[in-house]
Amino acid sequence: MSRLQPDLILAERRDSAKYSSFSKIAPTLPVEIGRTEENLVSVAQAVNLTEESEQILAGTEQKIASAREPFGPFVAENPKLLLLSGFSLQDMYLGGSDHGTCNTVLQSLGFQLVTPPEFDDSNTEVRAPISIETLPQLNEADLVVMLGADFNPPKQGDIQQFEENQLSGIQQEWEENAIAQSLEASKAEQVYFIPAYLCLGLPGPIGTELYLEELKAQLLSE
Repeated sequence: MSRLQPDLILAERRDSAKYSSFSKIAPTLPVEIGRTEENLVSVAQAVNLTEESEQILAGTEQKIASAREPFGPFVAENPKLLLLSGFSLQDMYLGGSDHGTCNTVLQSLGFQLVTPPEFDDSNTEVRAPISIETLPQLNEADLVVMLGADFNPPKQGDIQQFEENQLSGIQQEWEENAIAQSLEASKAEQVYFIPAYLCLGLPGPIGTELYLEELKAQLLSE
């Protein structure tokens, strides 16, 4: 087999056209966005590394379990969390099961995710858009976690500038928007901005660890 030819290709299950095309190149494994653990297990089985994948998943679960104790008092005081993601307030999504690790880590820590009554969280492949005008209906949230992203970062600069650029636009919009500032979480200064790539772009053990560290640094800081 050519060094340029892959031994295994991963393709989104919902994209049948790409799956069909990739299957002509090499063995192709269908995966689903948001189902990190299931995808890891499937890949491990395909390449005969099941035992290694079990060790990785067990280690990740242990890290989350260890984080529950320091987060305990904070979660007890602020149990209801609104998870959002977006590039701007005009392009914003409600964090559900489609957000994978971003969602499951928060729930594992004990937070109750706030959603509208009609919200259907059964489809892990479709992200639910949400308008800024809808936010007052979710005002029961004790805190907001906004996963920010910017697909047009500066071409030059260090990693710190890159991370700041991911959040600066949407954070400024939030601070200048009257509806966003009317939320109780905003008044209590409990809106936290986290780079989306930590858990959406790195949906595995490394991303989970980085995401946990960022949550600790922001939510548990004095």
